Amino acid sequence: MSKVDEFRDKFKDVISQEIEKKGRYYFNITNENLRTIARYLFEEMGCRLSTATGTEMEDHLQIIYHFSHDKTGQYFCPRVVIKDKDNPQVDSIVPIVMGAKWIERELFDFWGIKFKDHPDMRRLLALNHPAKLDKPMRYKEEQYDQE
Repeated sequence: MSKVDEFRDKFKDVISQEIEKKGRYYFNITNENLRTIARYLFEEMGCRLSTATGTEMEDHLQIIYHFSHDKTGQYFCPRVVIKDKDNPQVDSIVPIVMGAKWIERELFDFWGIKFKDHPDMRRLLALNHPAKLDKPMRYKEEQYDQE
């Protein structure tokens, strides 16, 4: 049985919208299950956190964490959908994976997503930017009103 199949069997009740590509396994989870999944991937399976990405869709924001299972080359990519674009929040995985500390700060800085229980939730890359950047990756209607 593959690592993906083992994972899927264990968490079949909390994952949805699975997409399997060569070497990548994407799946949706709720914020309530984020830490459980992160703990299992990191502590039980021995995956390492490579990065996390943020995306803005028309009606939500989403975060995808990219965990690498180096022994097999397989990536496990839990996706958390955030419906509240005005006050986006999710649980931080820093209490489990210290390597997420800077990545979550970057997502906060660029997307405005707050990570609950993060030990240092403040701007990172735009901290002293002369243009006073505020969530520069987010869609802003006023940017397009000039066209």
